[in-house]
Amino acid sequence: MVGARLGRDSALPDRLGGVMGRPVVSTPVAVVLALVAGGALMVIAGGDPVSGYRALLDSAFGSPYGVGQVLTVAVPLVLIGLGLALAFRGRVYNIGAEGQLFMGALASGTTAIMLPAGSAPVLISASLAAGVAGGAAWAYAVGVLRARWGVNVVITSLLLNYVATLIFSYVIRKPLRDPSTTSALKGEQVPAGAVLPDLPGLQVHAGALAVLVLVPLIWYVSARTPFGFQVRMLGLNEEAAQAAGVPSGRMVVRLMLISGGLAGLAGALQVLGVSDRLDPDLSQGYGFTAIVVALLGRLQAPGVLVAGLLLAALVTGGQGMSVTEGLPYAIVAAITGVFVVFLLIADRFGRE
Repeated sequence: MVGARLGRDSALPDRLGGVMGRPVVSTPVAVVLALVAGGALMVIAGGDPVSGYRALLDSAFGSPYGVGQVLTVAVPLVLIGLGLALAFRGRVYNIGAEGQLFMGALASGTTAIMLPAGSAPVLISASLAAGVAGGAAWAYAVGVLRARWGVNVVITSLLLNYVATLIFSYVIRKPLRDPSTTSALKGEQVPAGAVLPDLPGLQVHAGALAVLVLVPLIWYVSARTPFGFQVRMLGLNEEAAQAAGVPSGRMVVRLMLISGGLAGLAGALQVLGVSDRLDPDLSQGYGFTAIVVALLGRLQAPGVLVAGLLLAALVTGGQGMSVTEGLPYAIVAAITGVFVVFLLIADRFGRE
């Protein structure tokens, strides 16, 4: 029964699952074509492609501030992308990372605000743990619905995004509204002891170290452990995996817990390291962008790291390019989309 239920999501996975471990020979060609297409968009908008790309690179990498901004944006993209990549390898298509990020942020911020003042390491650790638990708990419901009753993961996780953002919005407007401001859209600030310090010499919070730990860890779990082998079996052939004794229902729940927990950690780091408060703007659609990061990274942890840095550089550099070149930011978004499309097309031709 469970096997029949779990098979209902198999149509979508065939497309997304095909990106696992594909060769990257055509990627440089795709990047060149994307640069040409992006330059054409700049010309149409009245800009100079050479000057525009120079401004993009200068804004992203031309100063310590720019590098810090790239790393700051890359942290949530990579963390969420790692969890999604692992889940997608098992054909568990968690589209609810945005909601899980917000629930992790809410749990982390609330914990930091409510706990009595104490030592900073204890307060930070408790708040980060609460963030992971908040994101994982939000994802757990999706996993249980899928494992027990065959409810479609894509639909459930997507719909829960809206529920999560509404809950977050209510909490910062009512019980945890910042009393020091007249704005109805500002939640309380977290205490100073819970704020993550910047890394020495870099304008990025210490939570970025989590990426350095989790990228090799997720790679090891995926490639070198029995759990990772079971994930690959589940993704390649669910019926064969079940026949070999892989507990499909439990695997779905576990993969949702891992991906939700990492999204929750990303939300916690946004609260404790970036906004320092419960802020409705703490995510710029990172949960959705991380889906692209996972796919561009071909569901491999090192690839997710590279893809996250690439998209973070495009976002950060694009903002600077928009200001210095007078181009509308929509052009930047279009250029990012062009890069994604060409890379996915390159992957498709590589498979053929």
